[in-house]
Amino acid sequence: MSIHFSGVIASVAQGNGSFSVKAVKIDQLGQGASPVLVLDEFRVTGRPFPPHPHAGFSAVTYVFEDSQGDLRSRDSLGNDVITGPGGIVWTLAGRGVIHEELPADSKRELHGLQIFVNLSSRDKLAVPRMFRLEPRQVPEWRNDAGNRVRVLTGSFEGLSSPLVPAEPFDFFDVTLHDTLSFDLKNAHTAVVYVLDGRVIVRSDSREQKLEGEQALALYGNGGRVKFEADAPSHLVILAGAEIHEPVLASGPFMMNDRSQVEAAVARYQAGEMGHLEPVS
Repeated sequence: MSIHFSGVIASVAQGNGSFSVKAVKIDQLGQGASPVLVLDEFRVTGRPFPPHPHAGFSAVTYVFEDSQGDLRSRDSLGNDVITGPGGIVWTLAGRGVIHEELPADSKRELHGLQIFVNLSSRDKLAVPRMFRLEPRQVPEWRNDAGNRVRVLTGSFEGLSSPLVPAEPFDFFDVTLHDTLSFDLKNAHTAVVYVLDGRVIVRSDSREQKLEGEQALALYGNGGRVKFEADAPSHLVILAGAEIHEPVLASGPFMMNDRSQVEAAVARYQAGEMGHLEPVS
């Protein structure tokens, strides 16, 4: 068993004062990024985007615990929910849904992570659903060294999240003061993004240092990964099964080929993804 490391990339700052993003250019991580398609750390006030469609993947929004404001999530399925700091909303778009996400209070900054997780071909046309966890529902693992892992999805050290996506996926929010180990399964990949601090990532004889606003992908046939804090650090670990299928991204639709994209556009134009009026 062995694990390969991608090159390290730094996130790219985009946007302005009311909507700023630190975007990880996932394509630069190569094969190790699958099934993660988009990874953006964002800060936003106001109402950045009107209602819009998605299909072929899952749109995930995690509200960091230091966020000043809450997240409001609405969709054409009839959901309209408020999620506070530490909570998560997972929208399985599948065959298509219209949604809108914005700060619950337009004057309070929302700090979060936006992730697009690919769906394999068997679930591209799944019935859309929204999953969510309130902060108090997220299992937390701690040790005497001060390390903490919030288990948003998946399992860690015997703790399992009650949020179970259509396809297995580990999403951990990690506060690191010492060392922590993580087992990467065979034919799975992981994307590690450090928000703050300095982390040394080790596996077998490989070693890589990551600093704040940097990302790394891990892939191969499985094994143990050790994370060591070179300074108190905050990072996220995103891991799922590799999807060895073509991806065609066209606006809000992420499918396997052009015919699937055209079919998604037709469903949207025919109103089959539902309707959602903007917040008044």
